[in-house]
Amino acid sequence: MVAGEGSTFKRCGCRDDAGKQLGSRCPKLRQRRHGRWYFSVDLPRQEGAERRPRREGGFATKAEAEEALELSRSRAVRGERVELKQTIGDWLRFWLAEKTKTSGASAVGKTVRPTTARVYRQHIDSYLIPHLGHVQLNQLRAEHISVAYDAILDGNRRIGPSTLRRIHACLSSSLNAAVKARRLDFNPAAQVRLPDAARPKVQPWEPAELGRFLDHIAGHRLGILFEVIASTGLRRGEALGLRWSDVELDTGVVVVRRQLVQVGSAFHFGPTKTGAGDHRIVELDSRTAGALVEHRRKQDAERQRWGSAWVDEGLVFAREGGGTLSPEAVTKAFPRLAREAGVRPVRLHDLRHGAASLRLAAGVDIAAISKMLGHSSIAVTADTYSHLLRGVGRQAAEAAMNLVPRGTSVTTSFPHEPAGDDGRHSSGRTAWSEVVRHQGLEPRTR
Repeated sequence: MVAGEGSTFKRCGCRDDAGKQLGSRCPKLRQRRHGRWYFSVDLPRQEGAERRPRREGGFATKAEAEEALELSRSRAVRGERVELKQTIGDWLRFWLAEKTKTSGASAVGKTVRPTTARVYRQHIDSYLIPHLGHVQLNQLRAEHISVAYDAILDGNRRIGPSTLRRIHACLSSSLNAAVKARRLDFNPAAQVRLPDAARPKVQPWEPAELGRFLDHIAGHRLGILFEVIASTGLRRGEALGLRWSDVELDTGVVVVRRQLVQVGSAFHFGPTKTGAGDHRIVELDSRTAGALVEHRRKQDAERQRWGSAWVDEGLVFAREGGGTLSPEAVTKAFPRLAREAGVRPVRLHDLRHGAASLRLAAGVDIAAISKMLGHSSIAVTADTYSHLLRGVGRQAAEAAMNLVPRGTSVTTSFPHEPAGDDGRHSSGRTAWSEVVRHQGLEPRTR
């Protein structure tokens, strides 16, 4: 066979009375659904391998076998390495190993942070390899991925559209690397339509709830940590990574330079979640700044009591003896303290959302809030807190139009919904139907 030539053929597993495989002699091969299609191609010699025909099979139709034959032939002509037997599982393991290198060059692009690698590993081991690992890389199609995703959703009630999108992002990233490495001609994951995943509306504590919680934990060792998160919107890891050198108590400013990350039982300090959050300046209110001054005084006294046994890492929030606080332990302590305070259960991360919602209610510009939170863009902030922005937008509209001089006033006041029997309005929104009637703009009826 001349290099580059190939052919397709059909085979089945039928055997004769002596137990010998019939192969092409099987009379049932003429039936459309009997047997599977294969191809054979004579590839040019690749480095580290002998020149010999390569066979690949298991195709349901002759057309699929011919398509795979042409793909292998075209790759060989372009001088690309052809590994017909490499599966999705093989590629995912190689890709993850390259992404998690701590030194040397990576063949699949830049490496990722340990926390991201941990999530990738969970997605690969728990979902992608069990459902797609057996599929050969060069045969992967969008249909395979779609069927796998349906099985993942049906087989685990904890997996919803949002989690599926993260699993899909992991797979898509690995396949993009395969395309760049010329193992695939295109990324089939790009053709898969995912179910809609609406961003959940954040429901942080109301001011009264937050005040009750902060009063309850005032004497607790973690009380000042939670108060700083609630007032500044710092992420858990960012707060635990703060050093006293990052805090300017005389000016009431915190500079966020790093975060504490926990992978398994190991802790390490790394960069912030987003580039926009790195070295960002967050201003403190006077109450929080005063609480930090008192906290430092107590920590200095504790350092003196421990003497030479004190672990001096310069941390603002540390466990007894100066060591690093466990992020998981902090997260577990939060709901217990909330229950003791008798407030509605929320997540620790909702303290960050609460800091943003308080500023929105106070009329702070969303660009300033986005900068405080370290979001990658204002669009992320607006999307997250869209349901809290309606009142702010109304205030902005009123303030803007008040700058426009008018000769006469169209309305003297904004009518609102009538109060109920308890003296309260049924909602806090303007009754627009009343505005329409007040202006004489009722729709015409026939």
